[in-house]
Amino acid sequence: MRELEKITMNGVRYIVWDETQGVCPQKNGVALLLSARDGVGADALLVLPKNRPLAVRAYGKDGSAIDVNQSARRVASLAIENLALLAAGKKIAVEETVYRIEVRLTDCFCHRLFAADKTARIAG
Repeated sequence: MRELEKITMNGVRYIVWDETQGVCPQKNGVALLLSARDGVGADALLVLPKNRPLAVRAYGKDGSAIDVNQSARRVASLAIENLALLAAGKKIAVEETVYRIEVRLTDCFCHRLFAADKTARIAG
């Protein structure tokens, strides 16, 4: 099982993927994850790299890389702060303009995320 955080800020829904817990899927897997029909349903995926958590990457609904704007940077900093608080066993503070949802992906769905990229490479 894989745990992610879904954060909504200013009407934009972000999924935060921490690469210390495992690698991020490729383009088709990201599109599947962000899909409202088959996945979690979000506008963007923010990836916190394993060795450089401040070097955030962002991907859009189609799985392609997008620019990290100011709102995305704020969400990433909140996610990094939450990870530190959780590691210390402390409670996460709640802001009124930010909505958080814990998302748990099953092993079967995680397999589908990574298989989506392999299928695309074989077909292409």
